[in-house]
Amino acid sequence: MNAMKIVPRPFPHVAGAVAALALVGAALAGCDKGRAVAPPAAAPEVAMVQARAAAADDVLTLPARAQAGQTAQVYARATGLVNTRLVDLGDRVRAGQVLATIAAPEIDQAVREAQAQALQAEADLTLARGNYERAAAMLRGQLISREDYSSRLGARDAAQAALDAARAQLSSARERQGFGSVRAPFDGVISARNIEQGDRVVGDTASATVPMFRIDALDPLRIAVDVPQSAALQVRPGLRAQVTFPELPGERFDAEVVRSAQRISEDAGGMRVELRLPNSGNRLPAGMVGQVRLQVPRAAPAAVLPLATVVQDGAVAKVAKVGKDERLRYVEVVLGRNLGNEIEVLSGVAAGDMVVLAPNALLAEGARVRVAAR
Repeated sequence: MNAMKIVPRPFPHVAGAVAALALVGAALAGCDKGRAVAPPAAAPEVAMVQARAAAADDVLTLPARAQAGQTAQVYARATGLVNTRLVDLGDRVRAGQVLATIAAPEIDQAVREAQAQALQAEADLTLARGNYERAAAMLRGQLISREDYSSRLGARDAAQAALDAARAQLSSARERQGFGSVRAPFDGVISARNIEQGDRVVGDTASATVPMFRIDALDPLRIAVDVPQSAALQVRPGLRAQVTFPELPGERFDAEVVRSAQRISEDAGGMRVELRLPNSGNRLPAGMVGQVRLQVPRAAPAAVLPLATVVQDGAVAKVAKVGKDERLRYVEVVLGRNLGNEIEVLSGVAAGDMVVLAPNALLAEGARVRVAAR
């Protein structure tokens, strides 16, 4: 009998599993190999904007109040009763015009007495001169002693001095009598009237609490403003300005800086400046509140950037620039006026500089970026 050799054969399902495992391993190896050679992530793209030059003049708009160019409180200089009141509230008056008269009997009596004394002194001097002239003639004829002559000469000189004193007293009394006419010190408008006919007034401003009248000179007006410290050195006499009032929309009034306090106020933080505003016909009353527009020359050139270029790092303002190495650099800046969608930059950026528009807050100093095509 012939013997049979049996050759073992692998199970079909085991062979298939092995083949599948081999395929999965190859696939996984291929995936690992693909990740290793992937290109690096692209640098973030940033948009750039160019800083433009600010105007050569800095425009300041400040609140202002119109004041009378000159104001006077008119008090009585004579004590007595108001005899007549010749002006009323709102009347225009001229310098030297009589506003009221005061009846002062005591002063009138003093004038009469001074006149009588002056007349008596004139008579005494006439007599003394006659005695002196006769004495001089008698002395030449040796009919009188030199002592008598000297006595009559002295009497004449004393009479002359007495007449001079009496005339001075009369002049003073008449001057006081003139105080009975209350006059305007300058051209203006009666802005307050505090007396009526028959009122008693006292000729002593130290004890008088209420003036008889107040007079305001309204042409020109004074415009008072407080200029901030940042512009105080550029505001000088002669600088032109425009004044507007909300009650007169569309109208602008030309004014000129005439003086300044030359001192920064500790309370207001600015310097008081006065402007001269012509007011023909007294059209504008004193006390109106408006705005002054001053064009102040800049102390140094400034740039203007979109507000979106500025980032705030605590109390420090910064903008972002991109260097030649395509890396981000943050630069500190000093800001000026906020112009709405734009802002002035006083230092740190010059006109023509390119800065990043709306920089991403996650972009750190030195980060590599890609500038977007404009």
